[in-house]
Amino acid sequence: MAAIRQRNDPVRLFGRRLMLLALLILVFAIAWGVWNARQKEQESGSLRAQAQRQLNDLTERQVQLNADIANLQTERGKEEVLREQYALAAEGEGLIVIVDQPASKQTQASSTMLDKIKHAFSWW
Repeated sequence: MAAIRQRNDPVRLFGRRLMLLALLILVFAIAWGVWNARQKEQESGSLRAQAQRQLNDLTERQVQLNADIANLQTERGKEEVLREQYALAAEGEGLIVIVDQPASKQTQASSTMLDKIKHAFSWW
């Protein structure tokens, strides 16, 4: 009987419930910490991918700039750049003019037919 009283002692029951509550709070705190660590890991992964893309872009740009520098070190490259930027022509070069073809006869015929209709109904 003394064992039953000791087990049902209100102070002891309160202590057990208090320990259960403390254990529950501890579990929630650990879960919260794990969740925050997971979010930070995902964020750092996306930042790493973004930094890798930027590095790849910069590497491609460096390769292109090195090719441009190598091209500018030759006479032909310098001439090409000057022609692009300042629309220069070398001595003896001529100008080529591209002329559009005249309108086809069908368009002219339809426009004359339209003129005839307008002329026929000019009083309207």
